[in-house]
Amino acid sequence: MDTKAVAQNKWGRARFGGSQTLLLLLSILGGIVISAVIACLIVQFGPEAPVQRKVLAAVIAAIIMLPVAFALCWLIMLDRDTLAGAVKDPDSSIEGRWLEKAGFSTLGDIVAVAGLAATALTIFKVDIPASNALLVVVGLAFVDMAIRYLMLKKVDG
Repeated sequence: MDTKAVAQNKWGRARFGGSQTLLLLLSILGGIVISAVIACLIVQFGPEAPVQRKVLAAVIAAIIMLPVAFALCWLIMLDRDTLAGAVKDPDSSIEGRWLEKAGFSTLGDIVAVAGLAATALTIFKVDIPASNALLVVVGLAFVDMAIRYLMLKKVDG
């Protein structure tokens, strides 16, 4: 049995060892790299425009993407046991059960709504772009799941 105590702190430590500073430094560097790659892809494969506009769009996208990329790198490298206040088994927590129940219910709702919408669009011969239809379905799924989660939280909480 391993009784070795693990030091916990606000930002945690990396899975592969090292300090909190190393984890943060590598997360920041990883975020910068991911943001730079996305910026390069935007410049290379973005819509036809003057080079200055492409570069401006790429810089703006990289700036917006940087915090998300940092958080992603931090999550990938973090050892949860070293994070202060982290739940030991998040899947068996009450919030995990709420999320699971909300997800199951949302799936049924989305299948029903998508089927009814497809039937209605076919009957009335409405022609809309597939990207718009998928955007509506995904948006509806987000809203439905959030409402169901909050309802479960209110009932059980």
